[in-house]
Amino acid sequence: MARVAVRTDDFQLAYRLIKKLRQSKIKYIQLEYDKPLPSDIIFWFGTHKEVQQSSDKKGIPCDIDLVNATVQKHINLLLAGENVKLLSFGIDTGPRPGLAWFADGKLIDSLQLEDIDSVVSEINQIIYYISPKSSIIRIGRGPKTLSNRIVNNCLGQGFNVELVDEKNTSLGSRHDHVSSAKNIGLKSGIRIFNQLKVIPTKGEVREIQRISRLASHGRSTIPSNLARSVATGRLSLTEAINLHSQ
Repeated sequence: MARVAVRTDDFQLAYRLIKKLRQSKIKYIQLEYDKPLPSDIIFWFGTHKEVQQSSDKKGIPCDIDLVNATVQKHINLLLAGENVKLLSFGIDTGPRPGLAWFADGKLIDSLQLEDIDSVVSEINQIIYYISPKSSIIRIGRGPKTLSNRIVNNCLGQGFNVELVDEKNTSLGSRHDHVSSAKNIGLKSGIRIFNQLKVIPTKGEVREIQRISRLASHGRSTIPSNLARSVATGRLSLTEAINLHSQ
């Protein structure tokens, strides 16, 4: 695979770029700005000023506060290539979902999200970067309340959605949502066209109440009606705690 380069005299920017590239397992080299660019470098990162002053067309300007987004965008383009026909996503359902994405069956990347409401924005961003002809979102049939919420959020964005049986997709630790997402993304599921009902169980409501007490440092526990609103996505946990404390 062709390499990318960190080619900047801004030490703080270089540090953050290298950290992100290492996490992404992309081959890279670090160059001083005035050094020649090797022929196998497909693009390089530098400051806006350095890219503007360069005579070649391979430079990508990067703000220090946008390193993750800038690198991720161009890694997606590098690994997926041009003219992607089908971009498929696998989602392992959980409070912190695993997400993996494939360009025409080739794994591009994966990550674990902090909450289920981040799923749609992350997918939208990846689709924007890669610009496939079509896409499909495959969601593991995990805890019903959570998986139905993710289905509804994706349908609300006009995505093509399939529900996938999670049996035999969890090959590692039961907490390894990323590995499960990779397996889900490669399995065909049942196509979903309509919004699904989200009905929290008593156990889910009690768990949210327990978490609310921890989040408020033991000062209060939100009532069951607010806990249900959190479970269905109508309120965030912080919003529910604030409403209860008023």
